[in-house]
Amino acid sequence: MSKLIGPVIDEGAKQELVTFRRSLHTHPEVSGTESETRKRILAEIGNLGGEITTYPDCNGVMLRVRNGEGKCMAVRADMDALPIQECSGLSFASKNPGVMHACGHDVHMALACASARYLASHKEMWHGEARFLFEPMEETVGGARLMAQDGCMEGVDAIIGQHVNPSYPAGTYFCKPGYVSGSSDEIVVHILGTGCHGAYPERGVDAIVIAAQVISSLQSLVSRNISPFDPVALTFGTIAGGSAKNIVCDRVTLTGTLRTLRSEVRSLMHDGIRRIAGETASAFGGRAEVEITPGYGAVRNDDALYALVEACAEKVFGKEHMVLREAPSLGVESICYFFDHAPGVYYDIGSGVGTALHTPTFCVDEDCLFSGLEMQLTCLLSYLGE
Repeated sequence: MSKLIGPVIDEGAKQELVTFRRSLHTHPEVSGTESETRKRILAEIGNLGGEITTYPDCNGVMLRVRNGEGKCMAVRADMDALPIQECSGLSFASKNPGVMHACGHDVHMALACASARYLASHKEMWHGEARFLFEPMEETVGGARLMAQDGCMEGVDAIIGQHVNPSYPAGTYFCKPGYVSGSSDEIVVHILGTGCHGAYPERGVDAIVIAAQVISSLQSLVSRNISPFDPVALTFGTIAGGSAKNIVCDRVTLTGTLRTLRSEVRSLMHDGIRRIAGETASAFGGRAEVEITPGYGAVRNDDALYALVEACAEKVFGKEHMVLREAPSLGVESICYFFDHAPGVYYDIGSGVGTALHTPTFCVDEDCLFSGLEMQLTCLLSYLGE
């Protein structure tokens, strides 16, 4: 492990950070429309002497700040806002009706820009390459996938990402080794029967009855085929079928989501869903057609890099302000597409105890900007200062 090198952040840099973050917060854009946000980022990093890349298929931005030979560490910062009407009462609240930075992505972008500015002006402290990946569409399809396909991770040796967490006060570090978030898949099951008059059910095949059996059977797939030590969530959120109260239904469509951690369990669930749905429908004289659309993959923190990041957190926050996450979440994170190409660590920083993410009143304690910047820079300088 390298010697931990800490930054010295002056008051001018702190004020610039606050000002830029507030500007981003005032002008949010939802997934896929981040063009003005991209312009603001480009204006902020355009004079740093780095190499800037934009992407034809999305509003992503990559900045490469180089300083001689050495390793490359990347930082991910997501860009998009949410379709929420802000009710925070802030003087710099969103000016875009129905759109709000309710997930802290304005903080993430501002921290990445501030880190890049610091490294560009303190090259005596490090060598190699610091790469900053500004990712659009994190809340929907994941711009990370498109950026990675276009080569943004080529030559990257390690990557870090951080996210604000309103469950803890500013100045808190929250993370764990190993898995931190799960994978997601969209599940659609079409149950096909034979319609008939409800007074003569023996003449048809009731798709609603079959659907009920399929749902129950698939829950037993989780409870009786997967170890209780492997987190799995299979949820069907919609069920649609039938046209009249006195007609045996000939078609039911179920839609749901599957959440897993390990890839082996994910594959087992895919096979089991197809098998159980098909065999159950067949046993009742019907058919089942199963569509599984893969979503984000699981996020697992690299063991060796996590040790470095945790040591940096102890230096920045102190042991008394470090919270070990008890278990991974089955929520999803698009940073998985970057982690497919290099070892990574994804951690949270406390942003002040307040309303939850994705709510109209979400706001942060701006002190989290300073601890977040110090943490991000300490990781970069420790890795690139070897």
